[in-house]
Amino acid sequence: AATASPSRGRARPGRKPARRDAPAGREAIVAALVEAATRLFAASGPDGVALRAVADEARVNYGLIHQYVGSKDDLLQLVLRTVSERSARLFEEAEGLDGAIDQLFGNEVPGFVPMLAWALLQGRDARELLGRSPALQALADRTSDRTAEREGDREDERAARLAAVVSMALGWHLFGGFVAAGVGRSDPDGLTPDLKKLATSILAELEDPARET
Repeated sequence: AATASPSRGRARPGRKPARRDAPAGREAIVAALVEAATRLFAASGPDGVALRAVADEARVNYGLIHQYVGSKDDLLQLVLRTVSERSARLFEEAEGLDGAIDQLFGNEVPGFVPMLAWALLQGRDARELLGRSPALQALADRTSDRTAEREGDREDERAARLAAVVSMALGWHLFGGFVAAGVGRSDPDGLTPDLKKLATSILAELEDPARET
């Protein structure tokens, strides 16, 4: 009987595995570094990843990180800013508030939430990681078209509701399986639609011009 070879699935002699082309040009190199850093930082946290490993993953020269980006913290901040700006565009293009909430609970950027959690757990100042978030500003704008300046006194309420919804989404991304099991549900995905409805209702009240403050 034939026995399984320990080399099964590996590239055979004389066959080179497919390799990604190295990025060329500043814009492509920075984009490759951001994508590589997102994956590696999500797996081990920024402190557990050497910049040389990021360069290898991105297939760029190590020295270009310092030339185009700077330090590891500069790279982390660039990753967070890039992801936030990408999410902002998704929120802006979403169909209505429901669509924006779908994006918030979606997984367009795998690894972003674990990466953020790692960065905070490893002692970084949350206020310095990103500052004012383009993504959260875009989401807030979806609730302010009809309330605008005449309801400036509700800015604290808007901020609180937005913070509650974003905390719900981030927590669900990270702890959804654990929380679902804790409330007796085996499948967290089964609860996600109801959570989206709840999140939408929290923000939708800000859109109602007849709502009394």
